[in-house]
Amino acid sequence: MRTNWRVVSLLCVVAGIAYLVRTDIAVAQERMAPAIGLTMTEMGAITAWGFQLSYALLQVPAGLFGERVGARIALALAMLGGSLASLVAGLMPAAAATGTLIGSRIVLGVSQAAVFPVAALAVSQFVDAAYRTRALAMVISASSLGGAVAPLLMAPVMEQLGWRAVFVISATMGAATAAACLLFMPRATPAHVVSRQQPASGFFHGARVLLGEPNLQRLSIAYLLHSAVYFVFVFWFFRYLTEGRGFTILSSGVWASLPNVAGFVAAPLIGTFVDRFGARIGGATARRRVAMACLLGAAAFALTGAVVPGAVLAIVALSLSSACLNGAESPFFTSATTIGGPHAGAAAGLLNLMGNVGGVLSIWLAPQMSAAWGWNATLLCWAAVAFVAAILWLTVRVNDHATTTRDR
Repeated sequence: MRTNWRVVSLLCVVAGIAYLVRTDIAVAQERMAPAIGLTMTEMGAITAWGFQLSYALLQVPAGLFGERVGARIALALAMLGGSLASLVAGLMPAAAATGTLIGSRIVLGVSQAAVFPVAALAVSQFVDAAYRTRALAMVISASSLGGAVAPLLMAPVMEQLGWRAVFVISATMGAATAAACLLFMPRATPAHVVSRQQPASGFFHGARVLLGEPNLQRLSIAYLLHSAVYFVFVFWFFRYLTEGRGFTILSSGVWASLPNVAGFVAAPLIGTFVDRFGARIGGATARRRVAMACLLGAAAFALTGAVVPGAVLAIVALSLSSACLNGAESPFFTSATTIGGPHAGAAAGLLNLMGNVGGVLSIWLAPQMSAAWGWNATLLCWAAVAFVAAILWLTVRVNDHATTTRDR
């Protein structure tokens, strides 16, 4: 197999724009919520039960869909569906705003559920095994960049053109990305769509057998714990700075970006290191060792951030913890798709499903823990969770030989 870096570049664009489209509401809601008569609590509920739930539940079906129709069609439909959801939100009538918004968030979740499972599937199909971890790391890094760029791009748009323009512009970007998938993503070869010739009963039986594979299950549980810790940084780092360290809202907005920046830089560097290290000791062993090192590093830095007295040092330590968690992402996904083999999309879907479950749990638990114990004890608890995730990697066995043989 010859590595197709054009595919990797396109997947980076897809991931970045997908995250931009899904986070457009975080900007627009500042003006949209009062305009349509909703509180921020209600907006949060719509996002959680509209987008997040449908997104999580459709991970495995979306991966299976990608296996049947190919990454080119699946990703194009994912981006087009997200584009239509944003357009509907931007054009929704005032008389039925709440129902329209809920419906659009559900459609967005259903559509974007395919992005990561199918991107991982495409990497397993078009990228040589020796470069897959760095390729997935680049895609993950691009998604972080898309989430970071969204407020920088959309806030001025909203100030100049209003909140509806935020959705319309993000819808246009999503549609353009869908067209790019159709134009530039290579068509799947017969080897890639071998499952399409199978009867549906046999296809889904194979997927069910895969989802019961013990190594994939243990890997997915480790990823649930990993993501639970990571989502604490994503959703509660800003609140930690204001409540736990006494920063003002304005200064917190600046400092709170550091974990995302650190993760954006770390992910491709760690992914590249894993592939080069794997060339010497074997890909599976390299992924295990680096993922464990990242998770143990995340635990150590979170512990440091909890006990260090200086606020700036705490922020640096916690940003490094977030960077370690981001760096562990690509070893997780590469190992899942390797276990999955012909069902790489379903395997990545199960992994991402469990990661989202972990995120939901930590988003719910973190504020309750901080209220009861304080932020330092809360961070110590999540450091312990990262440690357990690292230990679970010792129970995961991945056979790289079968994947490498198939690639030849």
